[in-house]
Amino acid sequence: MSNQNQTDRILVIASVQDLVNMIKEAVGGSLEVTYAPNQKEGLERARKDLPAIIVLGYLEPQGTAFALHRKLREGWITKNIPLLIVDIESADHPQRVLSMEEGLQMEADEYVSLHRTDGQVSVSRLAEPIARLKETLHTRLRTTANLVREAILDPDTFCVTWEQVPGRGAFEMQQEELVENARRAARRGRIHAVSVTDNPGGNPAISTEILCTEIRKLGIEPLVHLAFRDKNRNECESMLYGLAALGVRNLLLLTGDYPSSGGFMGRSKPVFDLDSVHGLQLVEMMNAGMEHEAMGKKTTLAPTDFFAGTSVSPFKQSEAELVGQYHKLKKKVDAGADFVITQLGYDARKLHEVLTWLKVNGYNTPVMSNIYVLPYGAAKIMNANQIPGCVVTDKLLEEVAQEAKASDKGRSARLARAAKIYAVAKGMGCAGAHIGGHGLTYEMVEGIIDKGEELAKDWKTLVAEFDYPQPNGFYFFERDLKTGLNLETPASRPAKTGLSPVYELSRLAHVTLFNPRSIIFKAFKPVMKRVDSSARIESIFGSMEHLAKVAMFGCMNCGDCSLFDVAFLCPMSQCPKNQRNGPCGGSHEGWCEVHPDKKCVWVRAYERLKRHKEDNSIGEYTVPPCNWELMGTPSWINFYLGRDHTAKRLGIPPVPKKPPSVERDKVKSDQKTASS
Repeated sequence: MSNQNQTDRILVIASVQDLVNMIKEAVGGSLEVTYAPNQKEGLERARKDLPAIIVLGYLEPQGTAFALHRKLREGWITKNIPLLIVDIESADHPQRVLSMEEGLQMEADEYVSLHRTDGQVSVSRLAEPIARLKETLHTRLRTTANLVREAILDPDTFCVTWEQVPGRGAFEMQQEELVENARRAARRGRIHAVSVTDNPGGNPAISTEILCTEIRKLGIEPLVHLAFRDKNRNECESMLYGLAALGVRNLLLLTGDYPSSGGFMGRSKPVFDLDSVHGLQLVEMMNAGMEHEAMGKKTTLAPTDFFAGTSVSPFKQSEAELVGQYHKLKKKVDAGADFVITQLGYDARKLHEVLTWLKVNGYNTPVMSNIYVLPYGAAKIMNANQIPGCVVTDKLLEEVAQEAKASDKGRSARLARAAKIYAVAKGMGCAGAHIGGHGLTYEMVEGIIDKGEELAKDWKTLVAEFDYPQPNGFYFFERDLKTGLNLETPASRPAKTGLSPVYELSRLAHVTLFNPRSIIFKAFKPVMKRVDSSARIESIFGSMEHLAKVAMFGCMNCGDCSLFDVAFLCPMSQCPKNQRNGPCGGSHEGWCEVHPDKKCVWVRAYERLKRHKEDNSIGEYTVPPCNWELMGTPSWINFYLGRDHTAKRLGIPPVPKKPPSVERDKVKSDQKTASS
């Protein structure tokens, strides 16, 4: 889970230790109070511990405190830590923390002056000043607290986030309206966070991290969407460091839509270096204090404080798609997801299914319902599957079409529908609502909240209004006839299994050739070492292996093979998003989002595995991202010599790559001569 060390520590820097006792009295033991007696130690502790608040008192000699205050305000690490300056005036310590001239240049967040008439600390005589100090401290803590984390994790609070969709360009009205919406939400205080989508629909747009940084300054928490479509792992890590440094802490990690054709001079190259599971693992490591090695020395970075969520798409039609979603959700939760937001759909039973699945599997991860205020135009597009992952059934489309004939073109009806979903989501146990919609004003959102709260007490009577099953749609659990929702009994899985001669042959080869305990594996290992030691032999062997795997699997020659993980289907060549841990949310009725004439590779994998009663193996372990250092090298050698991810998972000891041999040097020399 997310690191919270930064929110439970106050650092006091002062020559007079009485101030420490006063701060401890003020916080009443609810927070850890640490102490530094001088400028050097205070600066070191502030940089290392990242306290929630720094309290600066008088430091010897006069002027030291002002110099330290400057360093704290200008330091990259400490500039965003709230600074409270506290004067203690008495006969024996008449000095003030700052002189009058220094006070005019003060850049602290708060200033408190305490008075006493004797040389002892008297709590009774300082009751009023300490009460003021306590209120100041609590005010600062409320300012630095992550209100989104608190709202989502608080069972008595229904968290509301409002989704904003940025557009292309830097100085367009769409960006102006987005910021104004955030400003109004901050002033009114009814919404816990404003979320900003990342290149919506795969189209280029102003960056979500820039907008979210500006939104943070308005006094409301931003929720940054991070889609792995456009950024490799280095760029993702870099962006996260920047967000952490600027105090932007809430994340929604997503696979992302496939790039559109609207990019500069055509469709951009899809990246998908990480998936959402990997992204959650990265954030978890950063929150714990990531270790890395530089110049042969291991270093642990300061921990971040991200609160990271992810998505799940329960509104899938086929058994293979839906089960795949839950297998991937298991990996996401195990990777550290702090909360889950559902994809877009209007079936109450499907929404309840997520809550039931988490409960049955022993998870207490909070779920937020995705509520989209649905006009007729958007309904038609979603019904035609032109926005991947969003489900609007024929029955719902017909209802919206009738509503659109009203004098207000269906506006009141769609707002009422959103309020009812809000009420149902709250009633069934969701932690909040993620509200969005084109042209949605703040007044509309507030109206949805007010009406939703009013209807929540009778939410069970509304469930029947959200009965939108898909044709031959599969549900993970048996239906509860009393409530119209779900029992905790898993439904039977009638889906047909797939027979593939290539798969059956591959299974046989796996048992014999790629089982570390088999005789053949043990016999082949020294052969692979010999092949690996010769550049010429390795090149010939690699070419033959690649040709065979291209014919059978469409191999991309990544060298870090995932065939074992996806029922001998290559996710690098047969999945446009290179998903190694389960399906994305964009498939439709079992068909690929990007290539609608091809079955989703994970649907095919499920059908293959189910034939052997191994369909649950999809969720057994997390597959790491591709190690691109192995690109173009023979995957058989990498497996046998313990270099790829499967070998590491199975515990095959790694064999280091040998230095270039004489033969390899000769090959390079021949190539150089030929080129000359």
